[in-house]
Amino acid sequence: MSDLVVGIDLGTTFSAVAYVDDCGQPRIIPNREGQSTTPSVVLIDEGRIEVGDAALSEAGTKPDCVLRWVKRAMGRPAFRFQGLTAAQISAEILKKLKRDAEQRLASPVCAAVITCPAYFSSPEIEATKQAGQLAGLEVREIVKEPTAAAVYYGVDHLREGQKLLVYDLGGGTFDATILLLEEGVFKPLASAGDSHLGGHDWTEDLMKRVLRDLIKRYGEDPRIDPGVEHRLYEQCERAKRDLSRVEETLIPCVYGGRAEEVRVTRGEFEDMTGWRIDATLQWVEKAFGKAEKPMTWADCHGILLVGGATRMPRVREALAEASGKAPIVTGEADTMVALGAAVLAKGAMRPRTDKSALVAAGAKRDIVAVRFDRITPRTLGTKALAWVGAEPEIRNSPIIRLGTRLPATATRSDYQVSTEGQEFFDVPVVEFDDVGPEVVIGTYRFSCLPRTRAGRPISVTFSYDGSGIADVTALDQSAKQTLLRLQVTYQPPDLAKLKSLRRERVVVFALDVSFSMEGDKIERAKKALIASARALSENSLGTARIGVVTFDSQARCICELSRDLVDICSRIEQNVQVGGSTAMDDGIATAAGLLQGAGASAVREIALVTDGMPDDGTAALAAAKRARSKGIELHAVGIGRGDVDEDFLRQIAPGALTVAGAEGLGDALMTLLTEASNRTGGTNVVSWGESQ
Repeated sequence: MSDLVVGIDLGTTFSAVAYVDDCGQPRIIPNREGQSTTPSVVLIDEGRIEVGDAALSEAGTKPDCVLRWVKRAMGRPAFRFQGLTAAQISAEILKKLKRDAEQRLASPVCAAVITCPAYFSSPEIEATKQAGQLAGLEVREIVKEPTAAAVYYGVDHLREGQKLLVYDLGGGTFDATILLLEEGVFKPLASAGDSHLGGHDWTEDLMKRVLRDLIKRYGEDPRIDPGVEHRLYEQCERAKRDLSRVEETLIPCVYGGRAEEVRVTRGEFEDMTGWRIDATLQWVEKAFGKAEKPMTWADCHGILLVGGATRMPRVREALAEASGKAPIVTGEADTMVALGAAVLAKGAMRPRTDKSALVAAGAKRDIVAVRFDRITPRTLGTKALAWVGAEPEIRNSPIIRLGTRLPATATRSDYQVSTEGQEFFDVPVVEFDDVGPEVVIGTYRFSCLPRTRAGRPISVTFSYDGSGIADVTALDQSAKQTLLRLQVTYQPPDLAKLKSLRRERVVVFALDVSFSMEGDKIERAKKALIASARALSENSLGTARIGVVTFDSQARCICELSRDLVDICSRIEQNVQVGGSTAMDDGIATAAGLLQGAGASAVREIALVTDGMPDDGTAALAAAKRARSKGIELHAVGIGRGDVDEDFLRQIAPGALTVAGAEGLGDALMTLLTEASNRTGGTNVVSWGESQ
C-alpha cells in the first residue's frame, strides 16, 4: 500500500478520511479513538497542540485556547488564532487524520484528494490546498464535496441521462449542486450556496433561545461564569440531535452554583429555525436558475442528502414538500464525502450492489472507472471603471464565465500602459455571479518594463486550474516579456475624486481634402474618422463632443460640436469631398475656433490628418502655436512616408505619427487619441482596464 492515496473530507465540525481497498471498495479509516469522524477542533496552549476529542475535552476549562469552525475562516488573510492562519490550523487537523490513517493501515500516507464546498471561492480553495501541503501531503486535487458524494452514490444508483440534486447541509456550510451523468461522466451543471449556513447555526439558534429563557428567569446572563458557554453549546448540540428522534428535551445549564433546565419541544425548535431551511431552498432555486438551461424540481431524478444536519426531520419534510418526492437517505450522510473523495483519488471503484449470486455463478466483478467534469461555480473577472453620464462607478467585467469547464484560460489584449514611464499597473480580480456576494480575490500589481511609453500594449491572462484556483499573468506584447507581479490588497478608487478630476472631452477632426487625397486615401480617411468618432463616443459613454473640419484651399466646418454619433458619421460620409490645395493654417484655425465654444474646463483636442506639406508652413506652425496657447492639444497623422515631412509634423503636434498608406490611418489615429485620453482622464480608460 505504498502508493496509497486517501480521500479527505475537511469539514467544518467533523472531518473524515477514506481509501479504496484492494478489492475496489471505498472504506472509512477510523481514527485512533475508533470513530469514523474526527471533530474539527484544535487546542493551542503555550505551544501544545491537540486536535479532535482531546481538544474538546479542554474546551470548557480553556475556552480561549480552543478553536472550532476554522473552515469558515479559510481564505481570509487577516484571520489569526494564536498567531496561526486558518490554513495552518487546518493543517493540524489534517496531520491527525494522516497519522491516524497511517497507524490503522500500517502504511505511509503521502498523497490525498481533499474536498471543499462547491461554492468555495478561489482563496478558500487555495487555503485548503495550502493546509494539505503544510500537513505533509501531496495534494493531488481539491474536489467539490457534492461532486464527491454524487460520485460515490451515483456509481451504483444513477443511470445515464439522470440529474441528481445534491443537498449538502453540513456543520458549517450549505451547497446545492446539480449533477448529470452523461456518457459515463459526472457533470456538474450548477452550484449555489452559503459558506456560513450549517448545522452550527441551528445549534446557535437553540442556544440563544435557552439563554433568553435563563436571563428572563434570573435577570443575569449565565455566560458570566467562565466556560459555561462551551458547556451550554455542547448541551444544545446534543439537544438538537435528540430532537430529531424525540418530541421534546431538557437542556441543562450549570452555573454560579445552580443547576437549571430549559424544556424545548421539536415544534418550538422547528419554528425558530424554519427560516434557515427556507434559506436553503432559496439557494436550491438559485442553483436551478444558474444552469445553462434553467431547471425546476421536476427535472431532478433524485435529491441526495449529504451532511449530518440533513438528519433533522424538518429538512426532509421541507424537501419533500418542495419537490414532491422523498429525498434519498443513505445512512452515510457524515461519511459520503470522504468515501467519494477516496473514489476520486483512486479513479475507480467496484459497484457496491450485492452481486453474491453472480459471483457464486462465476461472473466477473469489474472495477468501474470514474470520470467527472469540473466547472467554475462563479464568473472570474476584473474590476473596471465606467461612467454613467457624469457619474463614475465600478463594475465587474467578466473574463471566465460561470459554468466554464476547468481548467480554463482567457486572455485580454486590450490593456495599455497609461502614462510615459509608468512603473506598474493594477489588475483587481473578483469572482461573482447573480445569486451570491462577490469575492474580491485581490489585486495583481504588475511592474512595467523600464522606459515604457504610453499606449504600449499589454495582454493579461486569467486562468483557473483544475481545482478552481485562479491565477493572473501579464505580457508586454512589444517585448514579448512576462511582467513581474505582486499580489496586494484591493483598494477601490476614490469615485468622488475621479469625478472631480474628470473633464469633458471635445475633439475636432481636421482632415486634409486636397487633390492628392483623391481616391483610396479619402475613402480610408473617412472610414478612419467614423471609426474614431464611434470609439470616442463609446469610451465616454456618449458624453464626448465631436466636430469635423475639412481643408483644401480653404477650411470648411462640416459638423459643429455634437454628441449625436449618427449625425456626425452621416456628415463625414456625405460632406467630405476632395479639391484644391492645402491651407493647413486655415484648417487648424477653424478647428480651434470651434473649440472656443467648448468651455475652458473641457479637454480640447485637434486631430489633424494630412498627406502632404501645407501651402504655407510658417502660417501652419503659427496657427498650431496659437491653438496650444489656448490650452488646445494637437495630434497629427501623416499619410505616406516620403510625402510628409515628419520633422515638420512633429512641430505641429509633438508625438505625431506617420503611416505608409491610408490603411494604417485608423490604428494610428486611435493610438494618439487613446494616449491623450490616458494623460488627461477625459474618458473611462484607467490603468486596469475598461468595463466591457
